Amino acid sequence: MKILVISGFLGAGKTTFIKELIQRTGREIAIFENEYASIGVDGGLLKDSLPSAVSDNIWEMTEGCICCSTKADFASSVLMLAGAVAPDYLIVEPSGVGKLSNVIGNLQQIEYERISLLAPLTIIDGQSCFRCAAEYADIFRDQVSSAHTLVVSKMEHADISQCEAVRTFLHGINPDADILLSHYSAQGADWWNGLLETGYDGTLFPVHNDEPEKLPDSFSMSGISMKNPAELILFLENLIRGKYGNLLRAKGCLSAGSQALRFDMTDGRYAVTGMEGEPDGKAVFIGENIARRQLSRAFRQKPAIKPRSFSRS
Repeated sequence: MKILVISGFLGAGKTTFIKELIQRTGREIAIFENEYASIGVDGGLLKDSLPSAVSDNIWEMTEGCICCSTKADFASSVLMLAGAVAPDYLIVEPSGVGKLSNVIGNLQQIEYERISLLAPLTIIDGQSCFRCAAEYADIFRDQVSSAHTLVVSKMEHADISQCEAVRTFLHGINPDADILLSHYSAQGADWWNGLLETGYDGTLFPVHNDEPEKLPDSFSMSGISMKNPAELILFLENLIRGKYGNLLRAKGCLSAGSQALRFDMTDGRYAVTGMEGEPDGKAVFIGENIARRQLSRAFRQKPAIKPRSFSRS
C-alpha cells in the first residue's frame, strides 16, 4: 500500500483535487479523511461524487488532528486499513490546520515492506496564501516546506504579476518543491500518474512491469467464516469463473454455519470436505490481479477494534 498525503490549509481545495486525482488515474484507492471538528463533511461529499468502488472505502477520523492529539489512533488505523482493506493506494487528507511534517513523521514510523510513503503534496489557495502565511505562520509554512509538490489553486483569473508573486513567495519557503501555478485540470496523464509513482525519497514505483516473467501474488485472510455451506459453494463457483481475479490456487478452512469445512481450488476445479474440531478460519489465495477488497467482503470476518472517533463514511 502506497500512501499519498495531500495537505493544504482550510478551504484550499483538497477534496476537489482528490476527486480529480481519482478520476484521472483510475487506481484502486482508499481515502482517509481527518476532520478537526466532531462531524465530518468532506467524506460525505466525496462519497456522493465518486464510483461505489471508491466511495465504499472512504474513512474518517473526527474530533482531533492526526498530526497531534490523535496520532496514535491514526497510525493504528492506517495499519488496520493496510491489513483489512489492502488498497493499492491510500490518500490521506489531514485537517486544514494540521502540520504536514508531523503527519509524515507519524507515517514513517509504520513504514515496512508493504507500506510506502509517496512524495507529499500541498494545495495552496493562491488568492489567500499571503494572509494565511501572516495569520497562521507556523502551520502554513510547515505545510509548504514539508511538501514535494505545491499545487496553487484558484489562480485562473490572476495576471502574470500575481502568479509570479505567489511563485516567488512559495519558492522562498521551499526552494526544492515543484510548483504548479497553472490549473491542475490541464495536466496530462503522466503528471497525474507520477503523483502515485514517486516515493518520498524520489524512488519511482512504475505501474507496469516490463519484465517477461513475474511471480504470482498472494493474499491471506484469517478470522473468516460463512453463513452456510451453500454460500461457500457459490463463492467457489464465482472464484473459478474469475470474479476475484486470475487465481491459480486457493485453500482454506472455516466454519460455514454449524459445519467445519475445508476447501481447495486449483486449475479451475474445487473440492469441499468436512473436518474435525473448530477451524481457525483461514484462507490463502495465489494468482494474478487478486481482487483483495472483493475477497474480504465475501466472508464474515471477526471485527477489528477500531480507534476512538474513527468511522467509515
